[in-house]
Amino acid sequence: MARVLRVARSSSLFGLGSLFYSTSSEVSQASPFLHGGGASRVLAKDRNVQWVFLGCPGVGKGTYASRLSTLLGVPHIATGDLVREELASSGPLSRQLSEIVNQGKLVSDEIIVNLLSKRLEAGEAKGESGFILDGFPRTMRQAGPLRTWAKGHGPRSPNIL
Repeated sequence: MARVLRVARSSSLFGLGSLFYSTSSEVSQASPFLHGGGASRVLAKDRNVQWVFLGCPGVGKGTYASRLSTLLGVPHIATGDLVREELASSGPLSRQLSEIVNQGKLVSDEIIVNLLSKRLEAGEAKGESGFILDGFPRTMRQAGPLRTWAKGHGPRSPNIL
């Protein structure tokens, strides 16, 4: 587990480590469950889990985020899924996103932050106890709004893995 996930403690990870504090205690507590060693589900209702998984494509962010999401009972939020959901809806951004995707362009930071903000607000309204972000933030422009959101939602900042 330690070889796959490492908690970022410095600014070396896209400069994001300096934006949030992190701790490895929650990761070490969940480690046995990630490999099927735990039979029971750990509930995160009172813990307000806020984890951010960062890394290169193919390193297992989605796999571990999905496993931990199930284990902890918090939503696994991937920005690609948010874009696909918006494209499938008739929401306000669907036409604009469709044009961007059809042209093979990257979705702007502004749109991604907008989609994520709406998703976090909807989760909060439904009483969700936290989240696991998969691959967000990807840029410093995306990290700023996440840090601002985190400051307004409790004493803790998201853990970066």
